[in-house]
Amino acid sequence: MKMNSVFLLIPLFILFSVARADVKQPLRRGFFGVERPIPLHSKPMVDNCTEHYFEQEMDHFAPSPGTFKQRYFINDDSYSPGGPMFFYLGNEADVTLYVNATGLMWENAPAFGALVVFAEHRYYGESQLFPDDPTSDLAYLSTEQAMMDYVVLIDSLKKQYDFSPTSAVIGFGGSYGGMLASWARLKYPHVWDGAIAGSAPIVSFESMSPAVDPNFYAEGVTYDVTAAAGAAEWCEPNLRKAFAGQALSALDPAAVRDGLGLCPGDGTPPKDVGQAAANWLNEALSYMSMGNFPYPSTYILNGDGYLPAFPVRVACGFLAEDYTADGDERRWLEGLRGFAGVYYNYTGDLECNELSAPVNPESEIVNTLWNYQYCSQIFQVFGQSESPNDMFWDAPWDGDAAASNCEETQGVYPDRDHFALSYGSPSDWSRSGSNIVWSQGEYDPWRGGGAQESLSDT
Repeated sequence: MKMNSVFLLIPLFILFSVARADVKQPLRRGFFGVERPIPLHSKPMVDNCTEHYFEQEMDHFAPSPGTFKQRYFINDDSYSPGGPMFFYLGNEADVTLYVNATGLMWENAPAFGALVVFAEHRYYGESQLFPDDPTSDLAYLSTEQAMMDYVVLIDSLKKQYDFSPTSAVIGFGGSYGGMLASWARLKYPHVWDGAIAGSAPIVSFESMSPAVDPNFYAEGVTYDVTAAAGAAEWCEPNLRKAFAGQALSALDPAAVRDGLGLCPGDGTPPKDVGQAAANWLNEALSYMSMGNFPYPSTYILNGDGYLPAFPVRVACGFLAEDYTADGDERRWLEGLRGFAGVYYNYTGDLECNELSAPVNPESEIVNTLWNYQYCSQIFQVFGQSESPNDMFWDAPWDGDAAASNCEETQGVYPDRDHFALSYGSPSDWSRSGSNIVWSQGEYDPWRGGGAQESLSDT
């Protein structure tokens, strides 16, 4: 049976962390060369901020039908006149998640006398254009509108804090926020003097030069379940059996339902149970891989509960033995159930599983908005091809099919060359870009879609 690729881009991941003030910690050399404690995940940093709302135009590029209130947070405890503005370009979630998870800004603000600002992305969190029905009209949900929101807000804050023309504004962002920070520096260099982007898959589009390997994400996820990444030795072979081996589709659907603990009300047709279970398992793996932080974190769950430190390693503990042989199907299925349960059953309260149920309501809303953004603009390449470095079934990237699926499901056809034409490629940035730092984590599955080497001296 031919199976389609099930990787969806919902990039909610930041490689920065938050330092706890009440815990004695060893020191290390910080990002700017300043000694800082090794960061630990902490109590909410939003308590250190003041919350504000700024009136923005719904449409910055045509006669606007109205305005909306954009939420942002400020901390000026460290700010001194002449100091820079550290500005986080919010991405696809409630901005408080970034306030609480972006430790790099908090750690370095005192040394630089910086004003710390976190701005929320339109349509997410409390920054709603249509509060009564947030997803009813997505016509104003675009990267260009969001970046212009930030441009206008920065201009207002500069006047409010009496910034001098020589005071720098440094953009920060992770994942999609890192992409926004990079694009903002490239498009508005008079606004942003530099950008620091973590886990930003900024080259993961068609028409980029040089072209990105479309299998980068599948290979990144595969690496995370190997012993080289700290996972149990048999985790990858057991998962490869489910994915490339398509063993779930070969089993009796009733055995799959029983072994994975599916709810009596799960409505998946028997003929689809195997593939649906593989997709369900892959979604859990994908999110845990993107949130494979060395500390417990609420980030991947949109603030509704915690994943453990190194969740992929924890999940792989349920697949630590060899279940690849015929006759081990029952133990293998129970291991898969435990593996996925680290994500889906993060509360410990689930008595059974539903293959089509979201992990929580907050994530479902974010997914709806992001799927539109993916199809309307952020049309990244996703392929997979079984190999020693890729444990998934063969599903090469097919841009035409993916674009047609977007038109069918979202009612929009992607502008497939938008980012390469609007902002250029690495081959262009080497001469036109400057003052952008891209960081990629070893366990981050997005690293293959990001800038992998220095493009210029600045």
